[in-house]
Amino acid sequence: MAALLFTIFLLLFVINDHLAKRQAEATSWREIGHKAEWLLASLTEGRDGMAESHCREPAGSGFYCQWGWRKEGRWEWRLSPSLAGRPIALPELPAGGRREWRVPEPGGGEMMVVALSSRLAQGELMLAVGQSRALQREQQRKWRYYHLLFSLTVAALGAALAFWLVGLMFEPFDQQNRLVTRWQAGEVPHPPHAELEETRPLVMAIERQMKAGNRHMQRVRRTLAHIGHTMRIPMTVLLHLAESPDLRGMPGVKAILAEQTGLLERMLERHLRRASLSGPDVHDEWFRPGEDLPAMVRTLDRLHYDKGLDILLQVPEALRCPGNRDDFLELIGNLADNACKWARSRVILSVGNEGGFWLTIEDDGPGVEEPQLAILRQWTGKRLDENREGHGMGLIIAREIVELYGGEITLGRSPALGGFMVSIRLFPPNHV
Repeated sequence: MAALLFTIFLLLFVINDHLAKRQAEATSWREIGHKAEWLLASLTEGRDGMAESHCREPAGSGFYCQWGWRKEGRWEWRLSPSLAGRPIALPELPAGGRREWRVPEPGGGEMMVVALSSRLAQGELMLAVGQSRALQREQQRKWRYYHLLFSLTVAALGAALAFWLVGLMFEPFDQQNRLVTRWQAGEVPHPPHAELEETRPLVMAIERQMKAGNRHMQRVRRTLAHIGHTMRIPMTVLLHLAESPDLRGMPGVKAILAEQTGLLERMLERHLRRASLSGPDVHDEWFRPGEDLPAMVRTLDRLHYDKGLDILLQVPEALRCPGNRDDFLELIGNLADNACKWARSRVILSVGNEGGFWLTIEDDGPGVEEPQLAILRQWTGKRLDENREGHGMGLIIAREIVELYGGEITLGRSPALGGFMVSIRLFPPNHV
């Protein structure tokens, strides 16, 4: 639209500029012709003095005048001071003739000349009036300014009318878009209906796809839950078998059986937990840290009451993030529980939305040195201290949730407390 309006403006300007040139030139010829006709009338009526008084243009004025009588085949000329004694070379004209042409100007340049002739009783009369082209260019600049102003006015009115018409045409689409935005922001409980004929097929197709996806997800979760329930029975039998008296004489077999059964149980729990995550493509779901995290902090206080931890929560009250509430509580709960296990006396949990949703969890525990951090960044779930829970599967679960939401997780040392720190960033700013 902008390119079209700009093209129209350029076209108008080129046309009007051409018209301005022609208008300025026509105006100049008309003014010179009027003056020449008035002077010729004065001379033919015997008012030579009046004509001479109007032909006194000084040098540099840009106006020129000369007339003469031909008596007995000889011309007697009278010149305006602006000609500096150099008469204009005039062609032969019949009585009552007129001619317009351009000749060199005495001071350099070019001038426009109108010549008239008349036959009287006292002899043949010829008159020439000239004007510098520089004066015409001044007139042309004035007309160009007027035409430019006209072009800008027409273009502005056309642009205003075009944008008004476009806005009027797209208002129903804008209204539909505002309803969808409100639905995505959680302000309305249901997606907007397709009120426009143009968008109804698309909206209906999206709704069908969403319903089909939800049904498929429910089937997958039911199947996984059934598999998990079914597999727990034989795994329980194997765990009891590993503890049975029949295997006391086979410690190697007992150790392998217990290790592999425990590994299967952990893998099953991990994949079932992963399958239960909703991910970022949910609708009408929001995580509100200011409302949801205080209860989690109170739970952590009760779980680790023997350590007397100071758990500081730093979160804006009105902050919210699109996504499943349980996913975020699972993510933050695992990391915060790890921090409480390793902390000496203090844990800080910070959440914000500058540059995208982010959170950091840091403690004042011993921290992790760079060689051990390299092991953790391999995301194998291996614990650094087998005698103490923490920094193992909790980080794996957190990483899987962060990857599901398209974010990034960083492990390091807390600059404020000196212990371990986990930093997470999710979503670009316009999603929060």
